[in-house]
Formats: sequence, C-alpha cells, structure tokens
Amino acid sequence: MVTRRAVGRALGLILLGVVLLGGYLSCYEPAYHGTLVPRPARPLVFAHRGFGNLGPDNSLYAVEHALAAGMDGVDMDGQLTQDSEIVIFHDLSVDRLTSGTGRVRDKTTAEMLALDLGPKYNPTIHGATVHTFEDFVRTVMARGGILMTELKVPGLGATGIERRAVDIIRRHDAYEHVVLSSFNPFVLYRVKQLDPRVRTCFIFMDTNWNPQLLAEIKPEDRVNLPWIVRREFIRRAMRKIIRPDLLSINHEVPAAVTDRLIAKGWPVFIWTVNEEPDIRAALARHPYGVISDQPVRAKQLRDQ
Repeated sequence: MVTRRAVGRALGLILLGVVLLGGYLSCYEPAYHGTLVPRPARPLVFAHRGFGNLGPDNSLYAVEHALAAGMDGVDMDGQLTQDSEIVIFHDLSVDRLTSGTGRVRDKTTAEMLALDLGPKYNPTIHGATVHTFEDFVRTVMARGGILMTELKVPGLGATGIERRAVDIIRRHDAYEHVVLSSFNPFVLYRVKQLDPRVRTCFIFMDTNWNPQLLAEIKPEDRVNLPWIVRREFIRRAMRKIIRPDLLSINHEVPAAVTDRLIAKGWPVFIWTVNEEPDIRAALARHPYGVISDQPVRAKQLRDQ
C-alpha cells in the first residue's frame, strides 16, 4: 500500500528534478561544442540586406556587387509567398521598397518577381527585381560566399518555410554556403529536425523595437518580439534546447552577455554596426563576424 508520505516524497523528488533542470537550462552556460562552423582566421564581414546602404534592399543586384567587393557573405530575409515559394524580401508588405502594394504572403511568386527594388533606392537603377531564395543560393555558391537568410514567419506554428528552405539547400548541396537564421527558436528547432546538417543561427536583441524598425513597417504589420525572448536566462535555456550553430547578437545587447558567449566559444555575429566607432568596438571583441550597412568600411577596418 502506497502511503501518503511516500507520495509526498515522490512529488518532492519530482519537484526537485524540475527545479534542477530549470536551473541547468536557465543558469548554466556550457562551452560551445558545435562542429559545423569552421573558424575563420579573422572576423567575417557580412553585408546587411545585400550590400547595406550601397544597393537596393535584399536584391540580387546588391548581392552580386557585395561579393564582387570582397564581402565574405550577405545577410538577407526570406518569406513565403501565397503559393509557398521563398522570396528574398525584408518588409512584410511591398509598399516601402517597390511601386507595388500589399503583403508578401498575399502575393504569388510571379507577382513578387515582377517587382523592381531599384527605382525606390535609386531612380537610375532598373531591373533589380525580387528573386527567390533558390536564385540567391545559386549565385552565392557560384561566387564562393555565404548566404545567411532570416526565415520570417508570422507566428509560432509551422508554415512550410523551413521544409522548403531545407529542400533547396539539400538539392544544391549548399550546406557550406547557407545559414538559416531566425529570432524564432521554433523555426530553428524545426530546421534541425528536418536536417541537422543545415547550419542555423539564433538572432536576438534586448529592445523590442527601435526607430529604424518602426519606420519600415505599417502599424498593422507590427509583431512584437515577445518579452520572454528578450530575457537572457530564457535565451540561455533555448540555446541548450535548439542547439544553434551560430548566434547573431544586436550590438546594443550588454557587452557582458556578448563577451561571455564569445569566451565560451560561440561563433557570434554582431549586428548591425554602421558607425566607425561601433565597427571598431565590435571587431575588437573578436567575434565570428560583423554585419553592417557600411560593409566596405567594415572590411577596410577589419583588414587594417
């Protein structure tokens, strides 16, 4: 016969186990032991959204110029169209960057590929049209660069973007040339479940919104970064669970957090550093890489 004392003891042990597990996940930061990411001799320089401020946002035109200028890689944004293709586009709606209107998710692939990113950036640039993620994979592979693509999803549930991205990487054997990134840990978890060979990058920041982000979206498209994802003890637990290969940390995150992760061996990108003092400060911390809207200047400072 099971006594009340035995039940209480069992429940106490279970509670203790839960507390210890929670403490391990949220407090202890083990050394990084990933094996998919080669260590560069010096920090990598990635051009933000194609070629930073030097080309049309998220355009293949910008990427070609960035790689020709010697960038190690590019940081882009991917979204699903209405017919389930991944296109490279930053904003949730097309209004700010093109002459079109409406949300990316409500448009077909053909409608998205017809949009020109050039004129809004520079009236003399025409033909810098939207392209698919697969187009970018081919281009970056051919030039020996690295394509980091943030997979943007509207919520926590699966949308199919992870499977589509993994299928493309697998088809082109692009494992060494593509990194899939996200603020959403569930996205990265699903990617690893589909193919553990695909490199993933967990993006995070401490502030919810900054003026630049607010200027780039319509009020109705605003999706808050949940409070819980902005707490370091929660992110520490997530890193143990989703096991990303890299981290991409906003430059406004406290230096103590970033420096501790670098000291633990994590391959850390610092984003988005644009002013020379910020670029110098980021490079001095010996990160895996920096992401900049002024990539040419960042490369010059890195090469000094």
